[in-house]
Amino acid sequence: MLHATTWESCPAELLLSAAAPEDTGKDARLLEQLKQQNRRGLERVMKRYTAYVGTILRNVTRGQTTQEDLEELTADVFLALWHHAPEMRTEHLTGYLASIARSKGYNWLRKNRPETMPIDDVVISDDTDVSAQAEQAELAGIVREMLAQLPEQDRELLLRFYFYRQSVREIAGEMHMKESTVKTRMYRSRKKLRQLFTERGYGYEQMELV
Repeated sequence: MLHATTWESCPAELLLSAAAPEDTGKDARLLEQLKQQNRRGLERVMKRYTAYVGTILRNVTRGQTTQEDLEELTADVFLALWHHAPEMRTEHLTGYLASIARSKGYNWLRKNRPETMPIDDVVISDDTDVSAQAEQAELAGIVREMLAQLPEQDRELLLRFYFYRQSVREIAGEMHMKESTVKTRMYRSRKKLRQLFTERGYGYEQMELV
């Protein structure tokens, strides 16, 4: 039976580092091991990304889960990764994990806390759709490349708001900024990303920070 290592809450200052772009060389080796159903590869992925997956799950579920729920969901994410690894067609392991984690988290909310489900969130209801997960992972890689072109503080603002689902008030409080400043900087950053996305041949509506 698959068990995730115990996940401990990440403090706010670690949120950005948890979402840092992956080491593509190391992840490529891990992906190859997963596709070959090498359990040592899975253990390495869990050690490397348990905190990352846990952070996404906690924020997607808006703190509604118990520690036991969170550990079970984290294990489910890695179990899904293991089962579908042979079919994976992506080089972006972090994006793929994030996609599965968000799907698992939203499914948990729908089942256990339906009244807290955000109306405007797009949910992939079937987390076994490997092609959809891979496509989202590829898009996540492109978005990360674009985020890397923004100033560090602006990048953190967007990651906190879109990726970790923090409110403007929460971001302002934790980053010691005025709420109006947070809104202004995010507006300018989104405008810059829109330009970068268009230059790459994508419609801005396709962009989702995952």
